[in-house]
Amino acid sequence: MSSIQPVTKQFILQSRLFNNVLEGIEDRKGSDRLSDYVNHLQWIAGHLTNSRYHLGSAIGLNAHFPYAEAYTDLSQPPPHNRAIDPSVKYPSLTEIKKSWNEFAAGFAEKISALSSEHLESETPVRVPTGKTLSDLLTFIASHESYHIGQMSIIRKSLGLPAMSYK
Repeated sequence: MSSIQPVTKQFILQSRLFNNVLEGIEDRKGSDRLSDYVNHLQWIAGHLTNSRYHLGSAIGLNAHFPYAEAYTDLSQPPPHNRAIDPSVKYPSLTEIKKSWNEFAAGFAEKISALSSEHLESETPVRVPTGKTLSDLLTFIASHESYHIGQMSIIRKSLGLPAMSYK
């Protein structure tokens, strides 16, 4: 088994959990915030989807998240993340989930097929885990898990049952 397979499995799991955490949440609830200090579901889900699409270019996928401009600020240092902005019209949860799911299968397959040489190549983006593509993938897997956990808390605050792991 390649050293990247555990990370690939994590991305596959998170593809499912992303859908599970949003299950049953109406689009109109996507912009509800717990407080002014907490991002809403439309921002978090879009940020995660934008991150996956952005990472896709580093692994050889040629796809564009149609709502990237809502989550990207080129005046910020890489990876150019835009903070939540009340003046931005974010896409609905339905639109975000559609983009996530269109990208998810090919994303995991592409990661699984990466060569050891590609995985050990340096990336222009430095992350706390290191400077190689393998380090970047490991960090983004953790990043997704973190944000899915945030979405799970928001889900519960909306009065819905806990996210399913099935």
